[in-house]
Amino acid sequence: MRCSIEPTFHRWLFAINRSRLAFLRERFGALDVEPRLLPLVYRLHGAIGVRQEDLSLETGLDKSTVAHAVKRLMELGYLERTQCCDDKRSYHLELTQKATALVPSIALAMTEWNAALARGFSDDERSQLESYLKRMAGSAEAACGRPKAES
Repeated sequence: MRCSIEPTFHRWLFAINRSRLAFLRERFGALDVEPRLLPLVYRLHGAIGVRQEDLSLETGLDKSTVAHAVKRLMELGYLERTQCCDDKRSYHLELTQKATALVPSIALAMTEWNAALARGFSDDERSQLESYLKRMAGSAEAACGRPKAES
């Protein structure tokens, strides 16, 4: 017997995320880095003093997921860690030259992806969609007991 589940938002969010990863895989498939790690590389560009814990809190990813991502990015030569002076248990994350050289391509791909998502929408519809997504993100954060995301 087949279970009938009413379609919900997660179906569409999953489809969008799956397509985003496919888009990034197509763009960056020749590289040694997995597409799911590229947003972390982009986030760390120009950042000073970001710790793994900060990255976990900011992205909503659990600490072990961030630790695995950081480890992988270090193995591939995209990331370096330096021990914090004030807390010897913590490390600051910094992109290598290899990663920094990749950032403009990531930024371009993200811009093209956003444009592709909004293709066919009027300016008013885009504005409304952004407002709805922002509200949904706030609701999602609240459902997880996290503070509301910044604008």
